[in-house]
Amino acid sequence: MVAAALSGCAPAPEATPTPTPAFASEEEAFAAAEEVYREYNEAGNARIAGESDPDPQDFLIGEALEADIDGIRFLQEEGLRLVGVNSLTSFTGVDASGLDSEPTISARICLDGSGLHVRDANDADVTPQDREEVVAQLVTFVRVGDQLKITTESAASADEC
Repeated sequence: MVAAALSGCAPAPEATPTPTPAFASEEEAFAAAEEVYREYNEAGNARIAGESDPDPQDFLIGEALEADIDGIRFLQEEGLRLVGVNSLTSFTGVDASGLDSEPTISARICLDGSGLHVRDANDADVTPQDREEVVAQLVTFVRVGDQLKITTESAASADEC
C-alpha cells in the first residue's frame, strides 16, 4: 500500500536530451577557435605584465600545457623574464573535423613578437638578435566539455604570414 501511495508521487522520467552539434559549420568552428586563441594570447600578455588572471594555462591541455609549464620553468631556472607583448597578426583556419560531436580544429596563426623581449636578472635585454619577428604556428584545438582548448602548437612556415 505504501509503495502504491508513493508511486503516485514519483517524478516522471526525465527526457533524454538530444545532443547539440558542437558547430554548425567550419566557419563557426574557426571563429570560435580564433576567439579562444585571442583570449589565450591576451592572457599570456597579462601574465607577462604580472597579472595572474586569467591564467593562460586555462586555455591549454596536453602538449601545449606541458610546453607552457616547461617554458616557465626554463625562464625561472635561467633567471630570465619576458617583457612586452605578442600580437596576433592573422588566424587562418586550416581544417575542422568532427564538428557534430568531438571537433578537432587546426589553424595557422601568425604572431608578431617584435614587442616581446627577454630580460636577464640585471634587466639587460638578452633577446636573440637573429630571432624572427613574425612567426607562424600550427595550432590544434579540441573540445573539452563545452570549451575549446589548445592541445598542440608547432612551428609552421613564416612565409605564409
